[in-house]
Order: sequence, then C-alpha cells, then structure tokens
Amino acid sequence: MGVSAPVAVKANGLSTVIDTIASPNEAFERQRSAPTWGWALVFTIVLLLIGTYLQGPAMRHAGVAQVQHMLANSPIYATVSDAKKQQILDRAGKPSLFAYVGPVVFLFFGVLVNTLIMLIGNLAGKGQADFKRLWSGSMNIAVPTMGLGALVLGIITTMRGTDAFSNSIQVLQAMPSLAMLAPNAGIVLISFLAGISVFTLWGFFLNAAMLRVTGKTSTAVAYAFAAIVLLLGAGTGAAFTALGHKAGLF
Repeated sequence: MGVSAPVAVKANGLSTVIDTIASPNEAFERQRSAPTWGWALVFTIVLLLIGTYLQGPAMRHAGVAQVQHMLANSPIYATVSDAKKQQILDRAGKPSLFAYVGPVVFLFFGVLVNTLIMLIGNLAGKGQADFKRLWSGSMNIAVPTMGLGALVLGIITTMRGTDAFSNSIQVLQAMPSLAMLAPNAGIVLISFLAGISVFTLWGFFLNAAMLRVTGKTSTAVAYAFAAIVLLLGAGTGAAFTALGHKAGLF
C-alpha cells in the first residue's frame, strides 16, 4: 500500500536520532514523510567503535582462555605442534582489524534483517510503510540497541577488569539480561537468555512502535513481529554458542 503523507515534513536526521531515544512515536511519525538515516549511521558506528575498543581487553583475555581450552581438549589439535599452538595463542591475544570492521559489517546486516522482518510484518498487517521508511527506522533503532549497547558493555567490562572473563559468554553475561536469572544454566541457554537484554528489549518496543506508527499496523501485528526479531537474535546467538561448544571453545 502507499504511504499517506499529507503534511510535508523537513528531514532532520539529528532530531530523528534523538527522538528515537526520547520520543519514539514522534520519530517514527516523522519517518513516514521524511525518512532519514545518515546521522543514525554515524552515531551507531562511532558508539560501536568506542564500545569495541573498551571491550577489547576483556574479549582478548576471554579469547585466549577459550583457545587454550580448545587446544587442550579438541581432538582436532591433538597432532598440532607446540610451536603452532603458541602461534595460535599469540594471535588470539593481539588486537585485530576485524575486531573493528566486524561490528560495522554486522550493523548493516542486522539493520537489513530487521528491515526485512518489519517489511513482512507491514505486509501481513496491511501497513503503509515501505522498505525505505523501515530501513531508516531500523537504522535509527540501531543507535540505542547496538550503539549504546556496545558502549555500555564496554564500560561494564572495563570496570570489572579483564580477569573477570574467561570466555566470550561471560562477556555477554556482563550486560543486564535474563541470563542473570539463571547463572548456573547450560552455556547455550545462558547465551540465549543473554540475547534478551535491556537493550534488545528496548529494540523490541521500538520495533513495535515503528510498525504501529510508521506502518500503521495493528498493535498485535507490531508486537508479534517485534518479538520475532528479538527471539531470532537470541536464538542465533545460542546457535553459534552451540557450534562453539561442539568445536571445544567452551
């Protein structure tokens, strides 16, 4: 369906970023007639990179511990020489360019997936949004969910110190999430619960608001597809954790 926008609104990307956090209904209403995402992209990337830098020592410490565990327990490395194992450990403990490129690539992938799911929800709910508006809204949602989330996790890991983390799941657990309710659960379940954090729940409500306000879908459809995004994200993290466990990382 077409998007009805009887009143012209001047695009103001900075105001839209701020309102997505402070007044989401206004932000998503503005996205109907003046979709914008440039400032949101800039803010998210800056926050992601700062957060990645702050998380770096904890992630590298956890990575070394995981690799040590894998080298000692996985049959794949049973015939690998000690010198080669040491090279692998040395690489795990060094900063890498991918640590900073990866989050930016994941940002675009995550926003694209979010947009496509929201677009399906818009179609299912006979909404009035389109790809451009939902992409813009999704990129603005990434500012608090991915950008601020990375920054806060970086601050938490810095305050706790590197010795507090012996694997990447413990880094994820540092973020306030449902994982705090089951600290002794299996590692895959912990990973899933860690994916339902303060910031992903924030994204859940923002996605629902975007479908309701920008797409003009029903509340039921909006929350149903927002829940799909939330559970898909948590489930994907748990799936990767299961693969890592099978490979001997945990």
